Amino acid sequence: MKLRMPRRPIAWPNDARVAIMPCVVLETWPEELGKPGSAQESFRHNVPTGSLFTTDVAVITDRMYGERCGAYRVLDVLDEFEIKTTWFLNGAGVEAFPDLAKEILAAGHELSSENWRHDYSWRQTDEVQKAELERTVAAFERNTGVRPVGYISPGERPNHYTLPLVAELGYRYYMGMTHEDLPVTVRTDKGDLVAMSYGTWLTDHQLARSVRKDPRSLLQWWKDQLDQLYDEAEGGRPGMMTMGLHPFNIGRPFRARVLREFFAYAKQKQGIWFPRCVEAADHYLAHYRDAYVEPWPDFYGTGKPRPKEMVTA
Repeated sequence: MKLRMPRRPIAWPNDARVAIMPCVVLETWPEELGKPGSAQESFRHNVPTGSLFTTDVAVITDRMYGERCGAYRVLDVLDEFEIKTTWFLNGAGVEAFPDLAKEILAAGHELSSENWRHDYSWRQTDEVQKAELERTVAAFERNTGVRPVGYISPGERPNHYTLPLVAELGYRYYMGMTHEDLPVTVRTDKGDLVAMSYGTWLTDHQLARSVRKDPRSLLQWWKDQLDQLYDEAEGGRPGMMTMGLHPFNIGRPFRARVLREFFAYAKQKQGIWFPRCVEAADHYLAHYRDAYVEPWPDFYGTGKPRPKEMVTA
C-alpha cells in the first residue's frame, strides 16, 4: 500500500508498527461537582427545576466508584496482559489516596498528573494555576517519592499559560493535543515539551453520556483504529494509538470486559508496542526533538500549514 506522507514518519523501537498507550485518568473533583451551574460534566440530566435539594448525589457517587472499585479492576486487567502504562492523577487525589497511588507505582506504571483538582485552566488566573501545579508536584513527591513528568489539562483544555508553566516545572510531555497523529515538539519560552494526542475520540467518556452507548461499540472503534494504523504501518507509516480511560467508567465490570477483549485482540498482532507515555516521549526526544517543531502558542487558527521542518521533503 502506497501512502501519502503529510509529515515525515517516525520509527518506534524494534520497528514496532503501532505504539498503544492506554492513558488512565483517575480524577479528583472540585466541590462544585453535582451542584447547580457546575462546569463539571455530569453525564446525567440536570436536577429538575424547583427541586428543594439540588446536590446530585448520583453524579458524585458515580465518580467515587473510580477510587473505591474501578481503579483496582483496571489494575487487574493491565496485570493480566502484562501492560505497563501511565496513570494521570490530581494532586488532591494523591493526597487523599496515597496507598492507591503507591500501588499503581508498585505495579510498574508511570504516575503523571493533572492539576490539583479537576478544575479548568480557563477559569484560573496565571497565579492560581501556578500555585496549584506547584502544590500538585509537591504532593506527588511527598506521598509517592515521584516527581511527575507528564501532564494533561482537565478537559484537554489548556490556556495560554499552561504549557510554558508545565515546561518551567520540569515536565517533559503534554497530553491533549488533537491536531496530529504523532508526537510533535512544542517550543515554549520556558522549554520544550513533547505534545501527544490523548485519544479524546476514543475515550470511555463516550460510554457515559446521558444517552449511553453499548460498550461493544467502543470496542469496535478501538479495533478499527488499531487495524487502520496497522495497515498504514505496512505502507511505511508507523502509528500511535492512545485510549483515554477513566476508572469510574471503564472499571465497571461490564465495561472492563471489553477492555480485556481489546487487549487480547491487540496482543495477537506482531509489532505492537505498549509503552508508558514517558517511554514514547523520551524516545521521541532522543531521536526527533528538532525534527517536528512548532512554537507555542500553536492555536493559531485554521488555514495555517504545518511548520516547514515537519513536512516531508
